[in-house]
Amino acid sequence: MDTNKFFSFPRIAMVMKREIMENWKTNLYRLIGIYAGFLLVMVFTMSKQAAYSDPQVAFQRYCSNVLGAFALIIGIFGFVYAANIMENMITKEKRIAFLMLPATMIEKFLARFLIVTVGLAAAVFVAASLAEITRYLLLPLFNVPETFHQSVLYNLLSMVSADGEQSYGGYVMNMSYQKWLGELCGWAFLVWSHSLYILGGSYWYKKPFFKTLGTLMLIFILCSVLSVHIVSWVGNDVMRSFAEWLEANFQWMTLNKLLSLGVAFFSAFTLFNWWLSYRLFTRSQVVKPKFRLL
Repeated sequence: MDTNKFFSFPRIAMVMKREIMENWKTNLYRLIGIYAGFLLVMVFTMSKQAAYSDPQVAFQRYCSNVLGAFALIIGIFGFVYAANIMENMITKEKRIAFLMLPATMIEKFLARFLIVTVGLAAAVFVAASLAEITRYLLLPLFNVPETFHQSVLYNLLSMVSADGEQSYGGYVMNMSYQKWLGELCGWAFLVWSHSLYILGGSYWYKKPFFKTLGTLMLIFILCSVLSVHIVSWVGNDVMRSFAEWLEANFQWMTLNKLLSLGVAFFSAFTLFNWWLSYRLFTRSQVVKPKFRLL
């Protein structure tokens, strides 16, 4: 491979192919895990919806429950995939093999990034399709209405798209806002949360998911305790005066503007986490030091 150029898509594809082939067992186990989670949700939720008198209502209720469970499963596996972005660097031999590949550092990092993002999307699609096929095969074992013989995945996609095409306005705490902006802020928060696990996986090679999760929980607890101490130290009168000052001087601030600031904030810190993760990867060494400087 040509390493004279800074960036090359063929080299990224070759690095990804090499990573997928060498870690096919791990990828297969994770695919089976996602498939098992989807199938358990589809099968065990199906028997509980047959009690509805209206078959169509029963099926719509079933799809709503499945959609919520699917979102939870995808979220958990998304964080697990992100935290294991550098699982191919866990041992000295693996670090030598990966760092010596004839590709630039940004190409190697981008290849791993695509594996834990696009690779997750592909695994979710395959696992959901297999779970749907298995559900069809198991339908004769359940006493369910005829409405359950239609595609669940198609209805899930229809529900998601219909929710996105609803009114662009909404109300929260008597404040109007653009619904699409609220959804965009929510997605920005999720991508930022995902980038935190990518950052943790770029620093910790062994058990990165649990170490990142533990660190985030510790930070949350410390911030909660610190905020309580600050409020008690400042006093309720000062906090009330500060709240009144904010209300008097920031009347121009609307919920739409707050959501826009939220999108900008989470997007900026997402890019920062990705850049920091790449910086950590560029400082990778065969003999991993205990403490690494950025």
